[in-house]
Amino acid sequence: MTDNKPATAAAGEGTASGEGAPVDAQPDHAKSAAALPTGARQTLDDGEAPAIVGAADAAMYMFVAAIEGLPDHKDGTFLKRADVILNGLRKLEASLSLAAGRSRATPSVVVALSQTRRHYKELMQRAATAPGATLGQRIYTARRIADLSVEEAANGVGLRADLLAAIEAGEPTTQDEANKVKALIAALDG
Repeated sequence: MTDNKPATAAAGEGTASGEGAPVDAQPDHAKSAAALPTGARQTLDDGEAPAIVGAADAAMYMFVAAIEGLPDHKDGTFLKRADVILNGLRKLEASLSLAAGRSRATPSVVVALSQTRRHYKELMQRAATAPGATLGQRIYTARRIADLSVEEAANGVGLRADLLAAIEAGEPTTQDEANKVKALIAALDG
């Protein structure tokens, strides 16, 4: 458990003499910066990984609870509720992907990213089996089962990869784009 006492101690606390003198009020990050050799620089992202992973763990806890609370995929409310969770997981994945791409990423950041993507994939696959599943949910699942990247699948039907990714994320399509995606789903399912 962490100690939440203020930086200055009350009378009798934090000093050998018990006179209430200020306790070392310098924050931990400032102490470590002061301990650096002359000429060394501490960057702002030093130590970000634990905070990022902690926030991701807290978010994932909430997402898993929400996923576990979803009704059966045939329930009329399933898709709407699943969509809210999927949108949140996409945002978490984007943040973790950015953190994992930094030079100071740690294994814990990569593990959190992997777990986020796994939960996203599982929920998208569940959503793709629901009546009324979106075109994006269906193509995402067909593409993943076929072990194709977004780029490979998009190239297969003459779409841009960013467009296919947007469709998978639920963005609206033109009729021509929808026809191409449906043709790809049919080919991959065939």
